[in-house]
Amino acid sequence: MTSKYPDSVLPRIRTLVQETLTCQAETVQLALEMHFAQRLGALRGLLACCLGEAQPAMDVGVALDLVHVSLQRLHVRLEDGTGVPAMMGTGPCVLAGDYLTSAAFKVLIRCRDLPVLDRVARTITRTCEQDNRALEPDARGLSRNRRRAALDLALAGVAAEAGAVLSGHAELARPARRLGLRLQALHALTALVEHSEGEEARGYRARAQRALEGARRAARQLEHRLDPALGLAGRAGDLVNFVAQALRQSKPTLA
Repeated sequence: MTSKYPDSVLPRIRTLVQETLTCQAETVQLALEMHFAQRLGALRGLLACCLGEAQPAMDVGVALDLVHVSLQRLHVRLEDGTGVPAMMGTGPCVLAGDYLTSAAFKVLIRCRDLPVLDRVARTITRTCEQDNRALEPDARGLSRNRRRAALDLALAGVAAEAGAVLSGHAELARPARRLGLRLQALHALTALVEHSEGEEARGYRARAQRALEGARRAARQLEHRLDPALGLAGRAGDLVNFVAQALRQSKPTLA
């Protein structure tokens, strides 16, 4: 294990998830394997720890990761009829997703900051509403893949925002949120490139590059406002580099 963030945080996130989710049902364990197979599966946990590694910040990030798995990687993808969710089947997939959601709130309530809890809970609710709308035909003709790609923006943004507050840097909540939004946009747009071709793919690739540049700017803004004596210099930039490198790698088997 390396001591450098973000790699140093990932084993702690995995341990926290494994200690919290004690259900040994095959479907739950398969969902978790799918989660940990994704190098960016814990993106919300990493964002929450961008300005420090306070336990409440990590708890909130992990909770949002579990919501992401439940909504995006189980419930919504079940509609595609492919991949791990389809292999699990409708009933087991839905039950596993429900279990992960309940476990997310089990982790979330460890945070005693009520304004942060309220903000995070409201964001989860709005994301669930958007997930339901993504299954319906879109009047503007947008593809389901394109609409789904935007669903995680709010979760990433609130993870970074809450992490800043819970790590003692409430004044940096807004720039931290921008970093979260830009990194999730980069992730989503990269996925859209893989589902597109020709001119459409080139357009998404250009937007992904702009999102990466925006993430680097947001990281520099954060670091410029941090007190050097806190020892947090470089963390935001390290996270941007980590995400960019992960997106250049080939997809894991359980993607």
